[in-house]
Amino acid sequence: MAIIKCPECGHQVSDMAKTCPSCGIEIAGKVMKCPDCGEVVFNDLDLCPGCHHQLHTVKATRNDGAGNVGAQSSDDSVESVGAVDAPKKKKTGYTVFAVCFVIVLIAVFVGVYFYTGEQQRNELEAYENAVSSEEPAVLQTYLDMYEDAPAEHRDSVKACLDRLGKIDAEWTDAVVNGTKTAFERYMRLHPGSVHNVEAKIKIDSLDWISATQTDTRDSYRNYIDAHADGMYVDEARDRFDRMEAKRVDDTDKTEVSRLFTAFFNALATGDEAGLTSSVSPVMDDFLHKANATKSDVLDYMVRIHEPEDINSIVFRPNGDWKINKQETADGGREYGVMFTVDMKIDRSDTEKETFCTYKVDAKITSDGKIGVLNMRKIVQ
Repeated sequence: MAIIKCPECGHQVSDMAKTCPSCGIEIAGKVMKCPDCGEVVFNDLDLCPGCHHQLHTVKATRNDGAGNVGAQSSDDSVESVGAVDAPKKKKTGYTVFAVCFVIVLIAVFVGVYFYTGEQQRNELEAYENAVSSEEPAVLQTYLDMYEDAPAEHRDSVKACLDRLGKIDAEWTDAVVNGTKTAFERYMRLHPGSVHNVEAKIKIDSLDWISATQTDTRDSYRNYIDAHADGMYVDEARDRFDRMEAKRVDDTDKTEVSRLFTAFFNALATGDEAGLTSSVSPVMDDFLHKANATKSDVLDYMVRIHEPEDINSIVFRPNGDWKINKQETADGGREYGVMFTVDMKIDRSDTEKETFCTYKVDAKITSDGKIGVLNMRKIVQ
């Protein structure tokens, strides 16, 4: 039994009541629910007054058992109000629940599938990144994050860690040793090691220390050749250039030899013009006289030729040149020269000195003149 609205007057009434207590219209067996809008209407209507749905249709033929075939009344296809409505609703509820349950299961399965796939992709990416990084911290992080990773992946990462640990131990040995040979050996054994940059820096420093301790043109040249982009290459080039500027070559020796040979030849022969052309107008020092002039040089020449018993004098440099070349501020060159010169005297009084050797300490100015000249007799 169900409470419905009377289709005539709208008052509530039981669908099993014989008549509506309000308006007196017959109810029991005379009403139905519209299958489209659900309104309670009289079952003898062809159309629902509310939604105009067709209420009665001929659904099939029927046989009355006596051989008479006719159309099944549309009333046979219409549910009476309150007849079987409750069982259908219960069945529909179970169906909806079953469908929802299946949908939830599918959603959970799909979610788990995609989550698992994403986790596997993340693990694979992390594994490939770890083994290619050669970084112990990255490798250890992988092991900590992916404890359930495939065994072959974890074994591979552990093997990398063990190998890097051995390499680090060998690097520590090289640092403790601290020699160029130790660092070169480490780089040869481990060409791809992260410590190779540091090893090159240490070798660079060791080679620079060696070059400065030797402190020669060749030592700086060797450093420059071995370390074109080294930390000290600019300073090495500067020192090399300064030493190169001081290097005495054959041309320098020839110029020095020519100048002093001309000077002593003029001194021996009394050639005033030749003598004065070899010295500066004012010499810093000549035979320990400061600011000596050309006249002082000529006076010395006169004094050595003054004895009447002297027939001739010959000066002969011995060629034992010790030359120090210096670059001047204006880009010129000055020479400090030390050498020995023999003096042979031809004289009538043979009891007097006829031969002696002098040690000469001299300087040549940037204009190619003798600016300093001192001589000390060597006792035979």
